[in-house]
Amino acid sequence: MQGAGGRVLRTVRKMTVEPTYQYRTEWYDQTLDHFGSEPTVPSTFKQRYLVNDTWWDKENGPVFFYTGNEGNVEMFCQNTGFVWDIAPTFNALVVFAEHRYYGQSMPFGKEVFNAPVDIRKLKYLSVEQALADFVALIQHIRVSEGAKENSVIAFGGSYGGMLTAWLRLKYPWAVDGGIASSAPVIQFGNLVPTGIYAQIVTENFDMYPGCAASIRRSWDALKDESKSEEGLQFLTDSFKSCKPLKAGNAHQLRDWLASAYNVMPMVNYPYPTDFISPLPGHPVEKFCSFIEEGAEGRELLQQVANGAGMYYNYSGSSVCNDIVNAFKDTDLDDIAWDYQACTEMVMPMSTDGVNDMFWPSPWNLTDFQQGCQKRWGGAITRATWAILQFGGRDIGAGSNIVFSNGLLDPWHGGSILKPPGADIVVLNISGAPHHFDLRSSNPDDPPSVVAARQVEVDNIWYWVLTGTSSRKGDRSYSWDTPSVRIAVMGVLLGLAMGSVIMAFASKRLAPSTRRGERGTQPESYPLLEPLENNDHGI
Repeated sequence: MQGAGGRVLRTVRKMTVEPTYQYRTEWYDQTLDHFGSEPTVPSTFKQRYLVNDTWWDKENGPVFFYTGNEGNVEMFCQNTGFVWDIAPTFNALVVFAEHRYYGQSMPFGKEVFNAPVDIRKLKYLSVEQALADFVALIQHIRVSEGAKENSVIAFGGSYGGMLTAWLRLKYPWAVDGGIASSAPVIQFGNLVPTGIYAQIVTENFDMYPGCAASIRRSWDALKDESKSEEGLQFLTDSFKSCKPLKAGNAHQLRDWLASAYNVMPMVNYPYPTDFISPLPGHPVEKFCSFIEEGAEGRELLQQVANGAGMYYNYSGSSVCNDIVNAFKDTDLDDIAWDYQACTEMVMPMSTDGVNDMFWPSPWNLTDFQQGCQKRWGGAITRATWAILQFGGRDIGAGSNIVFSNGLLDPWHGGSILKPPGADIVVLNISGAPHHFDLRSSNPDDPPSVVAARQVEVDNIWYWVLTGTSSRKGDRSYSWDTPSVRIAVMGVLLGLAMGSVIMAFASKRLAPSTRRGERGTQPESYPLLEPLENNDHGI
């Protein structure tokens, strides 16, 4: 997904580590167009999905169904350890579904993205079609895996988390509940300020004295150096650019740095990770350790270059940085997401250089639309489609969804921060970056993340027990059965006790990072409120 301060190098990359989790690969003949009345050629395509039935109890076990994101499904499979950690406890069937037009689930092959673009073949790349894919695939799995009466629990992070929430809202009969992690479902239209992402990014760097202010000053220093051949050579050498930086491409360096700043808070995990690229634990802190408060000019730029080197080449495997070509889209997943961002997933972003550490870059929908039409053969930008389709904040009629938000994650500014209804749980997790709760358990996990996962497990138990009971429709799984009644009451008691414990154990953010004092969202949606209903400020 895009970020603030210019384009962002996408956060989904090719797998760089050996697979941790094992699965078998299956293919489903998926309908190309779920909503049209005219025949299509082809009428179906091969949708890939991954399955593990090691712990599967066909009688009582649920189906854990991951709603695939904008990328190769294997990457999400290997980086969603929470699902794998709890599957044995639930005797669950684990399924990871790949999103159409990503990975190997290509209706028209990889050449569909080649110029000239044929919009007639791309129009089937949409959220509506993807959600219908998931519903059809779930029905297929119920037959093929013998799960006709079993509960189905959806999981997703980031765009996948949005899909999980929307799947439960749109097709509540298809899934019994969903864990929607880091899901910015209100990052549309004017529901949140366009500058919220950049402001939260800045707050992350502002935790370290002088770091955000130094980054803000560095833009002018970079601009000054780019005015002369000597300065451009200094930038080329300091940032180890593979190709010489020239007056016509120096802006690429600016965007390349902004991309790193946008992503670092998202992946600010307390331990080394390899999801985007090899990174140390606490990469924001690590970057800021290179910055000396008060540094100016070339001294400051050299410090920034050293920090950028940590982010882009932590492994030390690269001899130079391909800054000039960094934003030339060659990855098919990048290209597919750009199409979605232009048509339906229009999430406005802006920076002002005052409330954030970037340069002024206001949001301009007209310019955005014109750029999209040029790239995508006149494709229509539906800027408020997601609000009209799914309700934005007005989803109080929904149920059985847990929205989890990491309060270090810049995307939480566009997420649900307060329960919109009695049957929707919101977890605002202190000290957590992007979909941290969906990662596997780690000794370095903060208590807030451990507590959040327990709340999610408790909710899943409730959904599984009640969903299986209602679907089977017999006394062995009815409320009248003592074992089921005791189990459900135990889950409810655990949820209640968890809220009480977290109310006392919760560590509130410092005043400078509270949403109300930042002045960037309506007062009715503060970052952390006194715990009430299903609002857990962990």
